[in-house]
Amino acid sequence: MNSPSHFACYFVLTVAAAALPFSRQDVFAAENGFAPIFDAQTLKGWHASAQTGHSRASGNKTGGKWVVENGAIVGSQDIPGNGGIIITDEQFGDFEVALEMNNDFGPDSGLFLRSTEDGKAWQAMIDYHANGNLMGIYGEGLGAKPSVRNFSFLDDVTMIAVEPAPVPLPVLPEAWPMFWRHGQWNELRARIIGNPPVITTWINGVKFMEWTETEKRHPDKGGIALQVHGGGDLTKQFVRYRNIRVKKFASDNELTEQERQTGWLLLFNGKTLDGWMTSASQPSKTPVEQASINPHKSGHYMLVHNQQWTNFLLSLDFKISQGCNSGIFIRTASLTPRPGKDVGFNGMEIAIDDTNGAGYHDTGAIYDLVKPSRNAMKPVGEWNHIEIASNDNRIEVVLNGELVSRMDVNEFKAPNKRPDGSSHKFDVAYKDQPRSGYIGLQDHGSPCWFKNIKLRPLK
Repeated sequence: MNSPSHFACYFVLTVAAAALPFSRQDVFAAENGFAPIFDAQTLKGWHASAQTGHSRASGNKTGGKWVVENGAIVGSQDIPGNGGIIITDEQFGDFEVALEMNNDFGPDSGLFLRSTEDGKAWQAMIDYHANGNLMGIYGEGLGAKPSVRNFSFLDDVTMIAVEPAPVPLPVLPEAWPMFWRHGQWNELRARIIGNPPVITTWINGVKFMEWTETEKRHPDKGGIALQVHGGGDLTKQFVRYRNIRVKKFASDNELTEQERQTGWLLLFNGKTLDGWMTSASQPSKTPVEQASINPHKSGHYMLVHNQQWTNFLLSLDFKISQGCNSGIFIRTASLTPRPGKDVGFNGMEIAIDDTNGAGYHDTGAIYDLVKPSRNAMKPVGEWNHIEIASNDNRIEVVLNGELVSRMDVNEFKAPNKRPDGSSHKFDVAYKDQPRSGYIGLQDHGSPCWFKNIKLRPLK
């Protein structure tokens, strides 16, 4: 992702996804497990705090002006120089928050994660002004550590400059005016997991920043807050936020109440291999390790869940060892291999490999059929989150928050041929392959671990 060609390719794919009937918005809707925390009519569940340093102009008596207008929370300074935060009554631990923003270009704002009443927080930046940034990560009241961003605004909202950062800027500066729609509603997201936390941010569905903290120096829980910065006179400029929703993350191998209510099923409880067997229909020879399934040396080609599934969303976490070669199988329509073939020929594999490329056999690929847009896997030994949508003729793979692969099986009309005429190894016309089957975790000679395996059937 260091070359301009990769930036341009990823940008084109992302914008195209928004216009196609087959998109992440359609299949995942990016909303599984989310619940609204703003009712679009009142500030119920929220309160203004005047305890931050941004409220000094009022003697810390008011925390700015916060009202509801046209279904949005609208914030501004209440008197010149006096800002503050509006914060949820509820405390949150591990979560992802999403919202839509349509701010004036000028006010300094922010999305605060695990905020205290005096505004100490991990901040997803909304510094919407010249020299500012969106969705960088900043330690608000935490010694300004971290302070990472991959771009800065120039004097005009349509112009940005690239900044060095742990995550390179995923869009070309010249493409920014098409990607970011000033004066319209754009979506911002932030996720915080663990303590020390891993913090990830997105703009309009594209991952913009990730930070892994190394020290525990802030509480496990806090509020979600929106900021209007103090200083200057911003009484006539406004920040606007709507459609604010949050997804809480459960402890490992558990469902949240939101997930239960939206139809998610837990396929692995983290303690036993109940519901799992080898592809030879035998118990695994490898017990549960680290509250995870390790298919290595289990006794056959892969471990499979004992129920067959048709249309579904699959969500899980995985971690690999050095040199690992594994995969997640879907639509494995029979566990009896055809003569001269392994059971993998009966399904479709989403590749997991210790490689750095983005080819047909690299992580995120639909193995030997569709290349990923890029290799979005984290380094060996770190946990990755993957979501797989299998819905009739459509398959999508989202790795660590990035849509990396999509496939329309109806386009694969002949054995051993991709739609572009190039060859693949499978003597299968995938448009005719069964669209239901087993889900499997492959043993290809190296340890790998899978947990938080959840599935939501689709109608």
